[in-house]
Amino acid sequence: MVLLCSLLFQLTAWGKTVVAMDCVEEELIEPAEKTIFPPTDYIPVLMYHHFAIRDMGEGNGVVTTQAELRDQISYLKNAGYEIISLETLSELLQRVEKEKVQNRKKGKDEFSLELDKKYVCITMDDGYLSNYELAFPVFQEYRVPASIFVVTDSITNQTGLQKFDWQQAKKMVDSRLVKIYNHTANHIPADMETEDEFLDQVDKGEIALQTYLRQDACKALAFPNGHFTVECQEGLKEMDFDLLFTVEQKVITKQTSRYEIPRIAVESGWDGQTLMENIERTARKSFVP
Repeated sequence: MVLLCSLLFQLTAWGKTVVAMDCVEEELIEPAEKTIFPPTDYIPVLMYHHFAIRDMGEGNGVVTTQAELRDQISYLKNAGYEIISLETLSELLQRVEKEKVQNRKKGKDEFSLELDKKYVCITMDDGYLSNYELAFPVFQEYRVPASIFVVTDSITNQTGLQKFDWQQAKKMVDSRLVKIYNHTANHIPADMETEDEFLDQVDKGEIALQTYLRQDACKALAFPNGHFTVECQEGLKEMDFDLLFTVEQKVITKQTSRYEIPRIAVESGWDGQTLMENIERTARKSFVP
């Protein structure tokens, strides 16, 4: 407890106004950066893009080396984290939705997920060839699940920076470790097209995934550049999507909607310890603004 004392009036001296307050007792609030939240109260979702053998140098902030990825996964496992698939995440969040309804009826507003384990998800965006050549072998080595959101037209037509092809995508899916999800067919953000145009590109993405992979998976989409509109969000709900992902830098808490899931962008140069520090820092910010 801390005691704050002063007078209830204003004094003007040397051209300055001094505002004073009556003596009050006030509880000392712990700063957000010092507050600790148990890892069982939240779920981090990691977002990767491209991978490389060696450091690509300044200006390549979203390129992770294979050695960094290996160290990060090893560190997470040694810290007691279980890396889960999007199917498991969907089941967890649907359970939380039901609990929210029950708690609302009881007048409760709880922030804890009350998990029995520490969970984390690994996601990748765009479908670069390095996901197959460099990241996939690491997932095989550690036997951990991962999810890739692909721009389907870029996979089919091999446009832009080289992507893995559908045959390589099927090899990853057949391993039962990696699953491939929708990042739309053209990667145009939802706020740069009409609702109908955006949803049409999402539908085209789903058709390509079903045609080439026929995988048993939940229905998930990562918004291009993380941008979305309420109208598109509602349209995707009507299309029976289970999970929608953004790029907001937060962790999943009990208040998170499964139609607006935040992710932590993994940056170049992060070893396992640095990744953990960033997860914990993001968690604190997610709970305490």
